[in-house]
Order: sequence, then C-alpha cells, then structure tokens
Amino acid sequence: MIKILIVDDQELIRQSLALILNNQPSMEVVGDAKSGTEAIEMTRRLRPEIILMDIRMPGMDGIQCMKIIKENLPHIKIIVLTTFDDDEYIYRALKGGADGFLLKGISTQELVKAITIVYNGGVSIEPDIANKVFQIFRKIASYDFANQVENQDIESLSNNELRIIQLIGQGLSNKQITHAMNFSEGTIRNYISSILRKLDLRDRTQIAIFAIQSSIMLRNIDHEKEG
Repeated sequence: MIKILIVDDQELIRQSLALILNNQPSMEVVGDAKSGTEAIEMTRRLRPEIILMDIRMPGMDGIQCMKIIKENLPHIKIIVLTTFDDDEYIYRALKGGADGFLLKGISTQELVKAITIVYNGGVSIEPDIANKVFQIFRKIASYDFANQVENQDIESLSNNELRIIQLIGQGLSNKQITHAMNFSEGTIRNYISSILRKLDLRDRTQIAIFAIQSSIMLRNIDHEKEG
C-alpha cells in the first residue's frame, strides 16, 4: 500500500484527489495539508511515501516546503502537481529535488501511473514538461558564463554578492533570499543589480547559470549584516 500525502491550498482539489486515490487498491491517502508548514508537520508525523505537492500556496510555497522535507527525509518521494508550467517553476522544482512534475489536467490513469513509477524509484515528467526541461538544460549547456566572466570581475564581488549568487543558483526567489540573509527586499534587488553590472550579465537567469557553471557554489561564504 502506497501511503500518500496531498498538499494543496484548495480544499476541493485535496478532497477530489483523496477520493480518486483512495479508490485505488494499492494506494492510501494518509493525510492532506493546506500549507507548506502543515505539510512539514504532517510529513514528520505520518511518514508518507509519496507527497503530491502544489507549488503556489500562501506563506511557504511548495518548492521551499519540498526542500525542507528533502533535507530531513530524503527518502520521501515528492511529485509536483500544479497548474503552472512556467520555466522558472520547473527549474526551481527540479533544483529542489522533485521526483516528478505533473500538470493538474492529467487523467486519473496518468496520475496513478506516475505515482507508481516514482514509488518504484523512477521519475515521472509529462511530455510537455519534459520538453521544457530539455530546453532549459540545453540553454544552460549552450551558455558559458563561467568563462565569459573574468577573474578580476569575480574578485570585485563582495561576500554578500557571492552568497546571493549561490542562493540564486540554488533556485531561491528574492523573497526567500531576504529570509535567508535577513535583508530587506530592496537591499537584495540592489545587490542583484550590482552583480549584473559587475559580471556584465543580462538578467537573473544568467546569474543562475553562471552560479551552476562556476566554482562559486562550492565556496563557504559568510555574509555580512545589512548596513
């Protein structure tokens, strides 16, 4: 019996998914959570084997919740089930450790099949999302920002700027970075503008690619307090 936890802020969706999955002879919904915070508590208490995780939720979003669960209970499989197929969400979900990425419009048969595949150690990404994943990683591979940026440019970065580059490379949003560094959102935006100027990069996506391609992700960096 596959034990499943459903995480979604919409009650109707939670109830519908529970009804569908509890009718499967090999599956049992052990609980449902309406927020990321509640999902973490229920995961620790109920120890599900599969979590169906929405991305957009008030407060702690699904990706931040997924990272916390994966850090503490890495054996638990998490399938992102969402209406959003934006490249940024896909990239952040994969960086966060998602074992599957599905859109809510899929059929019951497809959902059951995906859960079974992930439970047995596989990865389930529906074709349209898989194509986007391919495009994202092809884009990353085609850009070589690590060699484009000169050593002296990297040396001009402050510890705070280096740490922000790391966090962007980990897939964190500006809001999450403000919490991680205890800075205001305005300060984070100013730092990102400074990073773009110093490294001659165009946007936040190029910073993320640079972070992945360079050795910056491997550095131990202590950030300085604001002000």
